[in-house]
Amino acid sequence: MSRSNLLSRIILSVVIIMLAGIVASADTIKLKDGTILKGKVVSYGQRKFTIVVYIGGNSSQYVIPVEDVESVEFEAGEAGGVQKSAAEPQPQVQPAAVNPPVAEAVPETRPVREREPVAKPPAGEDESSGSVIAEKTVSVAAGADWTSTDIRVQRGQKVVINAVGEVDLGDNQRTGPEGINSNDTRKLLPNRPTGALIAVVGDDNDDFIFIGASTEFVAPHNGILFLSVNEGNLKDNNGAFVARVKVLSPR
Repeated sequence: MSRSNLLSRIILSVVIIMLAGIVASADTIKLKDGTILKGKVVSYGQRKFTIVVYIGGNSSQYVIPVEDVESVEFEAGEAGGVQKSAAEPQPQVQPAAVNPPVAEAVPETRPVREREPVAKPPAGEDESSGSVIAEKTVSVAAGADWTSTDIRVQRGQKVVINAVGEVDLGDNQRTGPEGINSNDTRKLLPNRPTGALIAVVGDDNDDFIFIGASTEFVAPHNGILFLSVNEGNLKDNNGAFVARVKVLSPR
């Protein structure tokens, strides 16, 4: 074989390898229940997407079954961005006319929402002050009154919550867990953004706590931790936030 032919084959092989290594870096995954996750898809295997979502200086990893995905939008990325199972091809994700996933069962019923609550400010302690004694990812439906985390906290324990996603509040208004500036005289925290993620500990008090996209606070009571959105009219809401909840032991 001539040296020119050998050189041509080497160049062709390099080009093929480079083209094969170019993959898509995930930008947006939209779930069938309306939840929108924006981050980077790092792998796909066993019919599940793994996406890393960055919140400020922190990152959270979520594993999403392909059956729950309505669509995936990618942006051009560098080679090696997404790792795939060698035995499994890239799925063709298309919108499907199916019912949304059933929300988690709520073992305890939260009383009817009331106006003029008392807000509790978040505590600014470092997460390293205690060991993790409970951790869970919860889907918080925007149209539900309260969503139970099924986590029972004790007074004095520190709770760390990070949330992502986007919900529809009706009237052409969409928001992330941080909320938006919108007039709503019926929302539970009147001085906090409309549609923001909020919490309460127990079912016998109105000490509502603003969560937003990321918050730490010390549990003021013993009881189940509930999550909801800060809006007075929930009937026209769609979608859900994805909240990662950690409970730390007191120092």
